[in-house]
Parts: sequence; C-alpha cells; structure tokens
Amino acid sequence: MKEKLNLQAVLFDLDGVLIDSGADIVASVNAALTRFGYKEEPYEVIIKFVGNGAKNLLIRSLDYQGINAEAMPNFSEFFDWYVAWYRSHAAEKTVLYTGIGELLEKLKKEGVFCAVVSNKPLSVTREILKHFSIDSFFDAVVGPEQLSRIKPDPEGLALAVSFIEKKRNITILPEKVLMVGDSATDIQAGRALGAHTCAVTEGFGNREKLLAENAGIVVPFAGELVKILFMPKV
Repeated sequence: MKEKLNLQAVLFDLDGVLIDSGADIVASVNAALTRFGYKEEPYEVIIKFVGNGAKNLLIRSLDYQGINAEAMPNFSEFFDWYVAWYRSHAAEKTVLYTGIGELLEKLKKEGVFCAVVSNKPLSVTREILKHFSIDSFFDAVVGPEQLSRIKPDPEGLALAVSFIEKKRNITILPEKVLMVGDSATDIQAGRALGAHTCAVTEGFGNREKLLAENAGIVVPFAGELVKILFMPKV
C-alpha cells in the first residue's frame, strides 16, 4: 500500500484474525465426533477444515473418516450438539492475537467503525467477543444465520455495512471499507464488495490460496495493521 487509506469502516473475519481459536475448535469437533461414536482426529487434520462455517467444518471432518453427512439421519442433531458444546467451551484455550486491542482502540479513536463478519454461529461469536471484552468496539456482528450466501459472496459484508450505516446514521462508501481476513474467500468477498482487502497470513486459511488473491495489504497478524494504517506520512 503506497498511500494512506481514508477508511470509514473495517470488517474483520474472526477465527485466525482476531482470535487464535484453533485449539477450542478442534477439541469441540473431537468432542462431537466421540459423542456420536466416531473417532477423534489430530489437530493438524481438523484445523484445515476451518473457515467455511461450522456445518462445513463438521461435514469435512466426517468426510475425512469416510462418512457421508448427507446420508446421516441425525446430522442436524450432531450439528446442534457441536454448536452447544462449542458455545460452552469456546474460550478455554482461545486467545486474542497480539495487538488486536491496540488496533481496535486506535480505529475507535480515529472514528473508523468496526464489524465482524464470520461464518461461525452468531451466538458463539457474540459470546467470544463479550468474553474478551471487545464487543463494544463493533457496531455490527454478522453470522451465517442472517445470510442466504456466505463468503466469498459479499452479502455478509454488505449487511454489516448497512448495520453500521443505520446505527450511525451515515453513508459508507465501499471504497472506504477494508476487509481483513485469513482466507481466500475473505479477500474475494471484500473485492466483490468494492472494498480494500487485507490478507492475514498466519491464520487458519490456506496460505497459498490466500496469497494468490493478491490482497492490497498483506500482514502476518491483524495487529500489524496499526503500523500500516496509522504510520505518519513521509
């Protein structure tokens, strides 16, 4: 990025961007697997399935064991059990990434509005933000239950922007929005909205696919955005 961005809003993915939640996600998937009579899988296997929502996470975890989720008569029960379990165990080992608090404080000080657009169940996302006492920084939180199409479709991003506009009684231009995510679908959604994009390379998304999207900003961790967005002009 050669020029300082004039932003009105920053939209964040959650897992792998704001929070390092891998251990709790994997533990919860394994809890669901064993509860329903299937075997546990290693962290490095399940973590690769994170990023496209809880339902796809479970479908991929089952598929890895040769189980067709569509043929399961009790998949909805399996899914509901996982969500309830994860909601109760979502912050046992999960931590905020370094620099997130500072970044959110700086964005607030500069009058830039923030939102979370995650494929994680909305109730769980809200609980996590509240647990880390960062919920007050976000004017909107969007989850898959509110959408007909998840990322890479920009529907969730557009909804988040509309929530901010309504709450703050302002108009937000797409070119003054930044989407921050750790997966290719985050960048694709941001680009489809007409927003600036930031790729977080040390999250859970496939790094090769993420970098192939050529996001406008590339950082290892989202906290690094403080230096990029607010560095003095030379």
